[in-house]
Amino acid sequence: MGLSVRKANTTDIDDIKQILMEAARWIKRQGINQWEFLLTDNQDEEIKTNIEEGTMYVAEMNHRIVATFYLGFTQTEFDIKIWGERKDTACYLHRLAVHQDYRGKQIGKQVIDWIVSHLDKETVLRLDCVAENPGLNRFYQQYGFNFVGKEKEGEKEFSLYEKWI
Repeated sequence: MGLSVRKANTTDIDDIKQILMEAARWIKRQGINQWEFLLTDNQDEEIKTNIEEGTMYVAEMNHRIVATFYLGFTQTEFDIKIWGERKDTACYLHRLAVHQDYRGKQIGKQVIDWIVSHLDKETVLRLDCVAENPGLNRFYQQYGFNFVGKEKEGEKEFSLYEKWI
């Protein structure tokens, strides 16, 4: 059975948190300072708000959630800090994470393909990742995202990427 993507609902919160926390632990073990904020158990309200707003998604295979991501057309506070306040109709991708049992199975690529296929033509898809994560930077470049610069927020430097649909 193939990958299916849907908007998350509140019954998915525990699965979403588990996937995000597993990803954050894995990244930390790689020596990369990226998602340590996800290691605190304080994500419930943000995830719930994202679900209510319709911006939190899950990807499933064989009735099991294998990935999660945030996708929205409104800039978050963080987006404004690193991208500047924009008036265009860009879509922002955040917290794309794949369940540890499904890493290396092209799930991330399939999610990106799904996102691209569901956005209107002439839309720009924006995302960021910490500059010190070379694997993730390569991943986004490999799948057609253009590096557009770096921005520093606090102690971290972020790589900024765009892909025109």
